[in-house]
Amino acid sequence: MIEQWKKYIWIGVAGFIFAVTLGSYVVINYAYPFIPEVLVDLVRKPELLKNAKAKDCADCHEEIFEAWEKSRHFQAWTSSVFIEDSENRSKEKCLSCHAPDVVTPGEKPSLRLDHRDDGVFCISCHVRDGAMEGPFELFSPPHPTRKNQDYRKSKFCSSCHPKTFKEWKAIGKDAICQDCHMRRKPGRLTQKFPLSFFHSSKQVANHSFPAGIVEDEDIAVDYKWKGTAITVKLTNKFALHNLPTADNGDPRFYLYLTLFDANGEELDRAKEILAPQQETALVYGQPTPFLFLAPKGAVRAEIEIMRKPAWTKEKQSIKKLEILPSN
Repeated sequence: MIEQWKKYIWIGVAGFIFAVTLGSYVVINYAYPFIPEVLVDLVRKPELLKNAKAKDCADCHEEIFEAWEKSRHFQAWTSSVFIEDSENRSKEKCLSCHAPDVVTPGEKPSLRLDHRDDGVFCISCHVRDGAMEGPFELFSPPHPTRKNQDYRKSKFCSSCHPKTFKEWKAIGKDAICQDCHMRRKPGRLTQKFPLSFFHSSKQVANHSFPAGIVEDEDIAVDYKWKGTAITVKLTNKFALHNLPTADNGDPRFYLYLTLFDANGEELDRAKEILAPQQETALVYGQPTPFLFLAPKGAVRAEIEIMRKPAWTKEKQSIKKLEILPSN
């Protein structure tokens, strides 16, 4: 009889836990407007809306925080390239987008006063008017949360990337910045126990903000070698903005042409720079021609396209091919 009672007790405990978990799930995801405000206030953390650091958000959003730590946004204020290019942070026009206060779509932000080493961080983009904002309608016990569909629009990025936004807008495609640079996948917004069990799965954006990886097939190369004239046309088939693009900094693509004689000896080498600062970047879908002159005795040439991101001096080879004179 005692063993049977133990069995009933365990069944009862398990049922109670299941009922509490299911009830909490339903309340947090569907019935949260009916939770008394006095109870909500017991779990609120007002400090998250006042002077929080990025690390404070990691307490509940560990995976998003870890992705952000891999991003260029994380290094926006501390990058050695930024410090050098801004002359030790003395160029005022550069500063506010590297440590923004509040990011408002379409408006250049102001420079915040504290936590600048956090660069472009959670608070800059998500805290405004006394609440956390994001693309979802949900209940978050530590802080009030509001849904804002601006997070699913390219205009949000235009605050600090107006030139790139203008390039994208001119193309007229439906894809938005976030489709390439914040790809979403199913997951939980919070990883803190037990909240991670109570919140329903969402399409969570990648907060590492990855730059596009340009592959061989992303830049089309057409050429014509007639007599001494070599015309090379490059077409950006990849990025829905100029390639490369930048509002500041100096990312570059390089087009190298090396010419050889019949013995394989190098006769000449030419270079073209594709860069936003020189207004020579590749416009999406528009062939860009380059003219070279072949020296006497040239029978073969090699083309190489290389990439140098704004944050490094190292070049990466993207495409190589051999070209021959037309018959």
